[in-house]
Amino acid sequence: MNASLTHGAELAAKDHIVGIGPLVAGILVVCFLIGAFLLGRRIMLREPAPPTPDEQPHRPADAGLPGEVEGHRRPAEVPQSEDRLMPYELGRSNTEPDTSPQSENDRKWGGASSGGFGSGGPTTGG
Repeated sequence: MNASLTHGAELAAKDHIVGIGPLVAGILVVCFLIGAFLLGRRIMLREPAPPTPDEQPHRPADAGLPGEVEGHRRPAEVPQSEDRLMPYELGRSNTEPDTSPQSENDRKWGGASSGGFGSGGPTTGG
């Protein structure tokens, strides 16, 4: 009987070792994650604070939207050809600014509705 108890005790000891291995690995992973969090927090605390709204750059009050340009250009002439022209065949069109005074009708869309497709603008029939 002594031999069977010894054999059972050996199996039970191996089961405990097999169960303890994943527990130790899990504890090591949790410790690593906590350490990484604390290190990241310490690094973040050393960084300068984000600027306040008063420290942000501001546009001058009289400036328009960024990149907004008011003006008109003379349309460039498109060369007439029987074949289809490709964009690289058009060349570079350096249009000059149109310095002639613009009337109020020329500044608008020329009578077309300013709504997009399906926006409920005026109907053209049926």
